[in-house]
Order: sequence, then C-alpha cells, then structure tokens
Amino acid sequence: MLKVLIADDESKVCQLIEKLVDWDALDMKVAAVAENGIDALEKIKEVHPDIVITDIRMPGYDGLDLIRLGKEEAPNAEFVIISGYRHFEYAQMAIRYGVNAYLLKPIKKDELTETLKRLSTRFRVQTEQLSQEEKTRLAIRSDEKNLRQAFLQDLVGRRNKETLSQPLLEINREFHYRFEPGEFCIAILKLDGRVCDEEQNVQFMAEKVQSAAERFLKDYVMETENTELNGFHFFLLNYDAEDRMQIRRQMKALLSEIRVQGDILKNLSVTLALGEGVESLPEIGSSLKNARLLIEERLLAGTGKLMEGKIESGESFADSEIFAKFNDRIAHTLESLDSFAVREELIYLKTKMLAEKEISGHEILQMTKEICNQYLFFMKKYRLPVEENFMENFSVSADNCADAAELFDYLTRRITTSYEKAARLKRQDENRPIRVVKKYVEEHFGEPLTLEELSQVVDLSPTYLSTIFKKDTGMTFLEYLSEVRMDMAKKLLKETNDTVADICGKVGYSDVRYFTKTFTKYAGLKPKEYRKLYS
Repeated sequence: MLKVLIADDESKVCQLIEKLVDWDALDMKVAAVAENGIDALEKIKEVHPDIVITDIRMPGYDGLDLIRLGKEEAPNAEFVIISGYRHFEYAQMAIRYGVNAYLLKPIKKDELTETLKRLSTRFRVQTEQLSQEEKTRLAIRSDEKNLRQAFLQDLVGRRNKETLSQPLLEINREFHYRFEPGEFCIAILKLDGRVCDEEQNVQFMAEKVQSAAERFLKDYVMETENTELNGFHFFLLNYDAEDRMQIRRQMKALLSEIRVQGDILKNLSVTLALGEGVESLPEIGSSLKNARLLIEERLLAGTGKLMEGKIESGESFADSEIFAKFNDRIAHTLESLDSFAVREELIYLKTKMLAEKEISGHEILQMTKEICNQYLFFMKKYRLPVEENFMENFSVSADNCADAAELFDYLTRRITTSYEKAARLKRQDENRPIRVVKKYVEEHFGEPLTLEELSQVVDLSPTYLSTIFKKDTGMTFLEYLSEVRMDMAKKLLKETNDTVADICGKVGYSDVRYFTKTFTKYAGLKPKEYRKLYS
C-alpha cells in the first residue's frame, strides 16, 4: 500500500482531499497531513511517503522548496502540485523538477483520482514493486497502445488506405480497437506558444490532454484514440450519429479544460478543430482534410476557439498577378546580395496577401512554403549556399505559428537570415581571388605582370577578374600594381643606397625615365629629391 502525504496551509483543503479519494480502491493510505512547509518536510523525513500532494504556496517552505528538499529525503517520491493560482514561474520550475502533476483548484475528484492512478503505476514501475501479473498486464496494455497509436499515426500520415478498407472486425482484431458501425470523425487540438519549444512542457501538456480526453469522452463515444505529432493532438472518434451534438459539447468542454490547464504555462494558446462526421472509416480522409483546413484557419480567425464547418476556397493567390510580379522582383533581388531589399520584398508580399479578403489560413500557410521553395530554386540557380534541411525545418516551425502575422514575420526572418549568411559566404568566395592576386603581386612585383597572367593564377577570365578587382579595391589592376611598386620604391629610396636605376629595375620597370615620371606623379617628388628629404 502506497503512503500519501497531504500538505496545505488550509486545513479544510486537507480534509477535502482526504474525503475526495477512495484510498482503499487505489491501494493507498494517507500517512500524514501537514499545514505548513516545515512540518511537511519533517513528515517526509518521518514517514517517507511515496506520493506527496502539496500546495504551491505555504508558510515555511513553499511547494518548490518542499519538492527540492523532499526529493533529497525521499528520492523516489512522486509530487502532485495543487494551486489556486496560475503561477507561471512556479509551474515552469515544478516541471523542470520533474513534476508533471500540476492541478488547479477547485480540485476535481475525477482528475485527482486519475492523476493518483497514473503516479501509482509509475512509482511501482520505477521501484519494481509490480507483481508478475501486473507486469504482464502492463506489457500487454503497452503493446495494444502501440498498435493503436501506429494505426492512428498512419491514418494521419495517409499511409493506411488499404487497411481502412478492411472490415471493422478485422481492424479491431489487428489493432485492438472497438469500432462499431456509426459515425467517425477526426478532431485536431493545437497548442501554440514559445513554451512549446521545451520538450518538458510538451510532455506536461500531452498528459493533460490525454487525461482530460478520457474524462470528457469516455461516456459519449464507442471508441476513441489520440496521438500527438509536433504540437498537434489528433483525435479519432467513433460514436452514434445521433450523439454528434453531444460529442460537439464534450469537445468544446475539452477545449475549455485544456485552455484552463494551459494557463499554467505562460502565453500558451489552444485551438480545436472538429472535422466533419463520416459514415465509415474509408471516408475518414475527408474528415481529416476538413479538420486540417479548419485548424489552419486559426491563422486568420484567431486561437482559443472551436473551429468547425466547411472552408470554402476562392481563387488561388499563387496564380495572381501580384505573386507573379513578386517572383520576378525577388529573382533579381536575390541576385544582388542585398538582404535589405529581400526583406522589403517579403514585407510587401505580406501586406498584399493579408489584404486579400477571401484568402484562407490554409492558402497563407501553403504560400509561405511556396515562397521558400522559390527561394531555394533561385539560390540554387545563382549558386548561393543554403543550409541543409532548410525546407523541412521551416515547415515544422511554420505549422507552429499561431497567426498570419507571426507566420510572415518568421518567414521573413528565416529567409533573410539564411540569405545574409549566403551573401557573406559568396562575398568571401569572391574576395578569395582578390586576396590571391594581391599576395601574388606582393611577391612578384619586380617581374613583368599582366592581368591575363594573374587571371590564369586564379582561374578566372581577365574580364571578370578586372570587374571584381575594381569592385573590391576601388582601382584597376594596373593602378594597384603601380601603387605596390611605388610604395616599394619609396622604401628602397629611404633604406638603401641603391641607385635610382637599380631601384627602377627592382620594382619592375625597365625604363628609368618612365619610372621617374611615374614616381614623381605618385609621390609629388622626383626620386632623388624624395631620398634627400626622407632618407
């Protein structure tokens, strides 16, 4: 029998929890009760409870301190946090401490009982207290769950069309479902927000969704299963067609519950799409498509709602004159290596698209992905580097944007960041032959040098080398060569006793008169005058 400690600074809450749960049915007993954090820690040291139910804020030690210190005394203990407030910071810290049972007051009997059942099973597994019979039962249940999950995930990924055409009895036997003739539909619950970037938060909310779904649907469906994929929770529902309105009410209640639970985490938004009902499993693809279109509509309609009904599609924006002109402009802009201009083009397209009255959330999402495809096409055409998995990474993050403005901002940021990096690498690549040329000139300035000779060294055409050299240095190759030779002539005039004729030959000139004329123009003094003044 598992020992439970209840800690809350309100004695009535402690009494309520004691009376709310059928402890014998759960094979548990309340071993101790504490009304402050200090007393609670002493009770943990004394009775070594298996489960601790504690308020988040108490005198002495608050819930977080109690978890931290209590884990030192009872490392295997499971903690259930109960709070009357949505303390974001407390919740985040509790989740990081490994606490995934965070319940809001007023306490619900079903939710608390379900939580205790789950923690009991996990505790017994971790501490190897299960009987062989229990281990066998859990293994069978796990295998059945895996098969059910595989069926639903294949359905969501449209990978089991042949399986769906089998008789219900055959599907039930193979995948451990209990489908019955009636109505089927797909619902999608979407969690949005930066808090979903942390895996612990995703797992925390996944358990909340699973628990709430069981409570709200078990008495109203003939069969149900749900699975989470990249922040989307997919529900497969099988129910009596006459109960569709009741199913709608229960799903709406589920949405409200998850919204409340989601308030524990800061800036988390929740949306639910209820696909159309169909009469058989082979038709479920149309319900899935409908639910996907609905959940994408949150980009325009906003989050926090139950989305249902049909989404009518108008003319495709991809075929519009606006998009055609954008493609022409962005093609030229990407060739310029001007990231600011690229950003301006994307902002312009955002303004035009969001001004379209009949555009859908689905089309906006698909258009951003099409823009990325166009970006990759032009980058490849211009031989500009793009990081691996650019499209895959963009698609995952785009699906997790909660509204159209956020989606376009992400698109703009993602493309301009990638483009700036590519432009920088391209410039470095273009500068490489310039650096080679400069180094070669420094080492061979005393020899006859021509642009044609240097173009062979860097494997570029003389015309292209001349263009990029002027662009990089602001002078022609011959002007640069003359400058290097004149700087070296200055050095030799100051530091050696070589004759002007000797210096002329050393810096690459064969005609002393031409050398003298060039030096005078460059330094403002004849070679002998320069030596007399600076040597």
